[in-house]
Amino acid sequence: MLTKRRPGRPTADDPGAPSPLGRRIRQARQELGLSLAAVAGSDFSRAFLNQVELGRAQPSTQNLRIIARRLQRPIDYFLEEPGDSAAALELALAEAEMSLLHGEGPRAESLVTRILMRTIPIELRTRAQLTLAVALMKQGRAQDARPVLEEAIVAAQRANWHQLLVELYDRLGSVHYLLRRPHAAGQWFDQALERYESSGVADPVLKARVLGHRANLHYVAGQPIEAIAAYESAIAAAAQILDMPALAGIYEGLALSFQQTGQYARALSYAQKGLRIFETLRDVRMTGQLRLNMGDMLLQQGRVAEAERLFSDGAEHLQRIGDRELVPHLVAGMAESALEASQVERASELIEEAIDLSTRSSDPLATVAVHRVAGRVAHVGGRRDSAHRHFERALEVALTIDNPDLRARVTYDFARVLEAEGDSAQAALRFRQAYEAGRADGRRPGAVSELET
Repeated sequence: MLTKRRPGRPTADDPGAPSPLGRRIRQARQELGLSLAAVAGSDFSRAFLNQVELGRAQPSTQNLRIIARRLQRPIDYFLEEPGDSAAALELALAEAEMSLLHGEGPRAESLVTRILMRTIPIELRTRAQLTLAVALMKQGRAQDARPVLEEAIVAAQRANWHQLLVELYDRLGSVHYLLRRPHAAGQWFDQALERYESSGVADPVLKARVLGHRANLHYVAGQPIEAIAAYESAIAAAAQILDMPALAGIYEGLALSFQQTGQYARALSYAQKGLRIFETLRDVRMTGQLRLNMGDMLLQQGRVAEAERLFSDGAEHLQRIGDRELVPHLVAGMAESALEASQVERASELIEEAIDLSTRSSDPLATVAVHRVAGRVAHVGGRRDSAHRHFERALEVALTIDNPDLRARVTYDFARVLEAEGDSAQAALRFRQAYEAGRADGRRPGAVSELET
């Protein structure tokens, strides 16, 4: 005789699961042959999990993370239908933020884009837009991040979300910084600090991040002493609770600032600290940037073999993730290292590769760096006209960038080549131009990172 089940009293074996999240949990559990008790473990009750599967209860973000782990499914698995639960969406956003910490910008972008395709609460949408903007910036797409942040700022201002506004202002400042608009960047950083102080936000890590970004502007303005003081203030602001990515970025800024003051030992010490943190975080792009900076410092000290190893390691890792912006710099660094080691043939091969890579990069700094080294290589190889063309190309592009020190470096190298060729009049002119460019306020080579990681 069959026992009739009373309506509204589901059993653990009830095949109906009205919510998309519940259906996915049940499907994954059945595929793995797991019972409700096996998935629940000691973290929550079997009855609660049954109610989740039936769509009559919503798991917390922490509980959904546990469920996902035990069902051996990525968070994306719970985002495949439009009826996603709030917990699943919150967890997906947390997963995207974690991907950013690991340097996985494309994955973070994919997760957040899927969240934003849904009808979600405005605060969740604004936070997701912030995460999306950071993911775009991590991929070198600062221009794409700008409208996303501007839209998010409008919503946050309307709702008066103070802490979120501090973060949004800071990120928009970073966008302008990456787009080489230091004045606009400074205005947004100042606005972030003003909002932080006036609204009583209590987040020392956030304050330290904004101060670190503000310190970058001293660095690129050719004020290394002020930059060092500002970076140290950023570290002091958060004392022992400064998050690792922000600390790594500040170490990078300190390294480059000490390099400007000629204190190479301290510069390398801070660069190595930053590199270790970024390697721990698996941020391939930032480890590549630091290897580029450290390699340049070592070259200036004549430590050619160490420099080339850093350039080579950085290029190898970045090529694995399809990077187009930093790789030309690193390969050019390898070519310059080979040149300093009197390996002219190898330097020629490497610089040809770097030139080819630079044609696929959108970064004008890559073009300048590659053609400057190509000019040096061509000169050593006895190709006078080719050397001049490369230097002139590097200067042509450098003039379009607000970076007097970069122009000074290219002009100085060109002057040395002209001097070696016996053209003393043109050499004297170029030396004078290099001197004047070096005295001008402007950016310094090896731009400090946006500290976004």
